[in-house]
Amino acid sequence: MVASHRARACTASLIAAILSMSTSNAFTNPPCQSGLRHSSSLTPLRSSSAGDDSMRRRQSLTPQDQLSNDEIELPASKVDFEEPINSYSDEARSLEFHNLKPLPQTAARTARLEAEAKMKQIYIPSATNEYWDLLDEINQLEEDLQSGLDVGISEGAGKRRFSILLVYSRAHRSKANSITNMIKRKRASDPEHVYKITSRAAQSALRMGRVEESEKYRLESERARHMMPQFQLEGLWVGKYGSHGFEMINVTYSGDKLVAYKVTGDQNIPRGEITFTANLSPEPTTPSNGYEAAYLMGQQSLEPIVLSESSANKWGTKKLPRFPGQGHAAEPGFINNQFVEGQLVVIGSDYFSFAWVPLEHQIFFGRPSPELTLKMLREGGSSALTAGTGLGVPGLESSVKDQTDYVSRCLEVTCDTFHDDMIEGKVDEHSCIWHGDDDEYCYFE
Repeated sequence: MVASHRARACTASLIAAILSMSTSNAFTNPPCQSGLRHSSSLTPLRSSSAGDDSMRRRQSLTPQDQLSNDEIELPASKVDFEEPINSYSDEARSLEFHNLKPLPQTAARTARLEAEAKMKQIYIPSATNEYWDLLDEINQLEEDLQSGLDVGISEGAGKRRFSILLVYSRAHRSKANSITNMIKRKRASDPEHVYKITSRAAQSALRMGRVEESEKYRLESERARHMMPQFQLEGLWVGKYGSHGFEMINVTYSGDKLVAYKVTGDQNIPRGEITFTANLSPEPTTPSNGYEAAYLMGQQSLEPIVLSESSANKWGTKKLPRFPGQGHAAEPGFINNQFVEGQLVVIGSDYFSFAWVPLEHQIFFGRPSPELTLKMLREGGSSALTAGTGLGVPGLESSVKDQTDYVSRCLEVTCDTFHDDMIEGKVDEHSCIWHGDDDEYCYFE
């Protein structure tokens, strides 16, 4: 009982001090600055269930609703793209690459960049200021629509109930239809909404044997998913694990689940082990007899973090999306290892942080440079990437070629991002992450 109260107190402290949504310091120095604490007495927290209103909004549609044209309005798939993709130039390269030849522009990379440009003309990338404005507009339209319906019902509550309702239906039907159509058009630009609806519709159509229709929805869900930064984190990242220093992780996906493996480890969580996971599914978790389902059910919907004006100017967005997860913790020697409540906070496609809620500890991650990647792989051993079973990660029994190919894919994603940053003129991308002399901690303010 005491442990339960202590866990709830730790959660409240973390939310108030680290993940505060109402103060000007949306992210500050972690309360626990002595490094990641590991204790066998800590137990995973059972979060309270989401509110009734939130759950009603997230109720699943029936198969008929899922496949209805009124519910699913796909955006235009053909967008003219006339601007050529420029090749890399020596001017865009940083000093350490000055003497190298320009990076060749492959057909696959050109096609990918062209597809991304087209998708940006169809969808508004989520977690951007333009996206948050879009959601505000949709919410306002929904309130206006509901307000009109409420007025009609109240007017029809008197003696002339039926006649007034008839007048209401004739006078307001046109306006209500106009608002409804406007909501549909705006939702067609929301990748989060389209991904949720089309993914659900693809599964439903497949169950009914409508293969072609299922494939159409699946392809559209993949396009929408590409415009959601939480699904673009695959590859290598570096963060400071408290007193253990900087460590490298590899992020991969299994469906809508993000899984981060340790590439370089420490005495508590060795390399090759999962360091944390996050549930990115837009659908509510179905209750079951299992503890994990009940655990995720209570955290399914997390409101984005509202940044102060100065923080919004620094990070280029006024809100940061966050997702429920589980962080791995253990005593030295990987003893009494367990998963505790966690939260993933996404800052575009360049940075993210993960918080171990009961431990009051968070780690800020950034993309490593190719030089840092090679250095840490040499010191930590690239074989760490082969640990784990399933989720597309080759096991220790896999061939050398499979292991090498996997490491190469991870490095390719990192290098790809690095070169894109150079093209956009980004320099010293880690200058805003770590601050201080002896004790270096990350913060957003």
